[in-house]
Amino acid sequence: MKIQITLFSIFLFSFFGNAQSIEKFSIDSGGASEANGNIQILYTLGEVNVQELSAGNIQISEGFITSVSLQLSINPKVFLQGPLLAPTTPSLMNDDLRIATVIPTTSPYPDGLTCNASVFTPTGPNAIVDWVFVELRNASDRTNVIEARSALLQRDGDVVDVDGTSAVSFTSAAASYYVLVNHRNHLGVLSANPIAILGTTAVDLSSNPSDVFGGTNAVANMGGGNYAMFGGDVNGNGQVQNSDLTAIVLLLGSSGYSEGDLNLNGQVQNSDINNTGNPNLGKGEQY
Repeated sequence: MKIQITLFSIFLFSFFGNAQSIEKFSIDSGGASEANGNIQILYTLGEVNVQELSAGNIQISEGFITSVSLQLSINPKVFLQGPLLAPTTPSLMNDDLRIATVIPTTSPYPDGLTCNASVFTPTGPNAIVDWVFVELRNASDRTNVIEARSALLQRDGDVVDVDGTSAVSFTSAAASYYVLVNHRNHLGVLSANPIAILGTTAVDLSSNPSDVFGGTNAVANMGGGNYAMFGGDVNGNGQVQNSDLTAIVLLLGSSGYSEGDLNLNGQVQNSDINNTGNPNLGKGEQY
């Protein structure tokens, strides 16, 4: 019916004047070929395809819009216990590693993503604390990792892309996923339930234990309504054990970017053992 109406309009234009031109527009949501007498209309959707058609003094110009894929991205929020134990500003993690210029521009995680050193320039709430690792997991099987990538953690808990400001982008299809955030010497946290992600979605794992898988067993109460990932998992096996404390002892006195530096102040000290490692001994990831 749509084609018939269009052709009828064309013949009216032809009858009352000379050759008429129809401006480019999309006439349907699919792709096909339609014919009426000696006039044929070809149309597609999903690719750039412009077709010029004429019959007598009638000319049809048809253009089409390319389909656009939605980018999936999330705005996670987490705190690390170590740099929030004695914050210089309430509710903001310390950014001593950034100040000491020891955060590497290459992620310490398997994907090895890189960032420009300029992302470590901003100060205040958006200053970078460290790298983290973010995963999307299957909504029906939380052990099944669908996609994972490195990202950057700001002092206020926001997890951002490698440009230091944008939401963390993924290539997976819009759907519901468990969201996990991990750190090189803190226990990872997983969302309590699958989260519907379409476009850009906020994922707060820092303000309510019920939003985290395992609840209060998975996060430390830091006061002020803030909950943080437990520190002390130096060897990254998902548990805080004597072997982690032994590893810290062997690193005592060293400085720089070290797994033994639980409070992320750029040094491995007894305070890492006494304030974080020992109190968390026996804790483990809940997922």
